[in-house]
Amino acid sequence: METKLTAFSSLLLNWYFEEDNRSFPWRKTEDPYHILIAEIMLQRTRAEQVAPVFLSFIKRFPSPCELSKADISEIEMFFSKLGLIWRVEKVKRLGEVLVQNYDGKIPRNRNQLMSLPGVGEYVADAVLCFAFNKDIAIIDSNVCRVLGRVFNLKTKSEARRDRLYRETANRLIPEGKCKEFNWALIDHASSICTPKNPKCTKCPLRTICDFFTHQS
Repeated sequence: METKLTAFSSLLLNWYFEEDNRSFPWRKTEDPYHILIAEIMLQRTRAEQVAPVFLSFIKRFPSPCELSKADISEIEMFFSKLGLIWRVEKVKRLGEVLVQNYDGKIPRNRNQLMSLPGVGEYVADAVLCFAFNKDIAIIDSNVCRVLGRVFNLKTKSEARRDRLYRETANRLIPEGKCKEFNWALIDHASSICTPKNPKCTKCPLRTICDFFTHQS
């Protein structure tokens, strides 16, 4: 198992660095606030759709201070473009809480992050990894699909809430390459290991993948 875990990380990172990996504005910054806003926008929304809205939003509200003073209607103007109107009030409240409780700064503690309006496990872990360089896996249904196929993991509950998937993902993280590894896993799930008709013959993990072996 350990050999397969090491091979997974190596193969995936080699693929990521060799390919024209996707470039997004939130991958070019370590500003915790910018990354937090991006991750909130990215939930259930295509990254390509988020990018222009994110840039406009950050230009208008470059820090929690400006966001805390915003009118709900103005925030809605941005989030409506992403079909995320239901998040508008939480984003407004997020700015207020950050200013009132954290002096306009993004907390580095996972529990504190998850106490913020609109922030769950995935967003909290993404901020810890991408903004604060913590070696932590980012788990969602797409990541679980890749892990489930490669390692033939089974679950009776929702995969992203299954401890087995989180433990496996955290064992995969190569020291000092957490950000790149998580980006690689996200990109791989989006472009190769898709829910339907996965591109198995182009997959860098096919030599160690149980799913591919059983399909062949």
